[in-house]
Amino acid sequence: MGDDSEWMKLPIDQKCEHKVWKARLNGYEEALKLFQKIEDEKSPEWGKYLGLIKKFVTDSNAVAQLKGLEAALAFIENAHVAGKTTGEVVSGVVTKVFNQPKARAKELGMDICLMYIEIEKGEVVQDELLKGLDNKNPKIVEMKKKKLQ
Repeated sequence: MGDDSEWMKLPIDQKCEHKVWKARLNGYEEALKLFQKIEDEKSPEWGKYLGLIKKFVTDSNAVAQLKGLEAALAFIENAHVAGKTTGEVVSGVVTKVFNQPKARAKELGMDICLMYIEIEKGEVVQDELLKGLDNKNPKIVEMKKKKLQ
């Protein structure tokens, strides 16, 4: 338990990058709460997370990834800088979310793509989805074909 107390003291952004999945999960949970609480869409607080949002959706631990997807969606819904993350986040969703068995993860991945379209980043979303069609993993290609129909 000594390890827990070390990462518990870290700021949210550092927890989100931690090597221990429980620390990342905790970081994503705290980030989600923070993103829902920030009232000013132009708050400088959003900038701290610009480089981290892709990691939220591509986390290697399935439990942490689900919470990361929720936090990423809240970021995209509320931050004025969210459009800057479109290409890398949608790319991460295509490669790490659409090809997994968890329905909730796929649903959140789709919500993330739709939210980017809503904030007028539809062309970037479309480009990333089309790039994904070239993926060698047949499950990803099949998933995208279903989505495009």
